[in-house]
Amino acid sequence: MSIPITAVPAGRALSTALFAGVGLLLAMDVIGAFISVSAGLNPTVLDALGPQARLSAPISMMIAQIVLVTGATRRHRGVAVPAAALLVVAGVLAFVSGFFDGGYAADLTAGQRVYQVALVSGHLGVSVLAAFRLARLLRRPRRSGISGGNR
Repeated sequence: MSIPITAVPAGRALSTALFAGVGLLLAMDVIGAFISVSAGLNPTVLDALGPQARLSAPISMMIAQIVLVTGATRRHRGVAVPAAALLVVAGVLAFVSGFFDGGYAADLTAGQRVYQVALVSGHLGVSVLAAFRLARLLRRPRRSGISGGNR
């Protein structure tokens, strides 16, 4: 007896992966904040989720990622295209910002550095997924909002 395999549309699979990627980043951000506090890198969890975050993204970035992934996975192109584009940019900025805010120069243990690299890699991974989503959206033909013949 075989179980029928149902195909998941590529767009839905990509949207699911994008949501999962952002969800993983959010979990890593919260865990990173607690690691920062326990290691003495930041005095409080809110500080560890602020502009001096070393093992997490700031709260503002986390909120932006939630809003952008929600928009990027919408069916309406007018929302999904700019949201996906901004999510691509956000992932790249998360990587680049470490060079300018001192995050990569911080005195971290080997384990903390590995965690930081994993977190930044996750941001870049979400950026790549968002780029695939954006490319899919831009290739998809637009649907005409006018119905019923030539006018």
